[in-house]
Amino acid sequence: MFQEGDIVEIPLPDGRTAIGWILHLSTHFKNAVGFVVFGIKGEKSDQIVQDADAGQPLSLKVLGPLYTHVDNMKHCGWKTFAHQPISDSQRLLTKREVGGGVYVGDEYVGSVHEVGDPNLQPMRTMGMPIVYGEIEKAFGKREPT
Repeated sequence: MFQEGDIVEIPLPDGRTAIGWILHLSTHFKNAVGFVVFGIKGEKSDQIVQDADAGQPLSLKVLGPLYTHVDNMKHCGWKTFAHQPISDSQRLLTKREVGGGVYVGDEYVGSVHEVGDPNLQPMRTMGMPIVYGEIEKAFGKREPT
């Protein structure tokens, strides 16, 4: 149903929709899904870095990668609306620590000690209430109307 590279709509409990990108569907860590969140559909982001001269967007800060179970995506009504293949450099976004080992995607890279990356984050698989909370912390609460 879902594939690596799918760009998805993530319905939020407050009625908004977050936009995410699936970076990794794990077979090694049974049914774990790694994804990033770009922002909230229809809301302007203040996280865009623009070229000072041309005013063109250069980059966008994203939330994640976050990890959840594939069944959460189905149960909570995620919908694929586009697809962008994952390059090798983008796959590095999945680099994480799991039980003292370092993985990129499902590939074991070495021990945390061997890799020696001080910015390495642990893989924490989250239920959807935690995912929703992380999205709210990163992109704010819905403004009262």
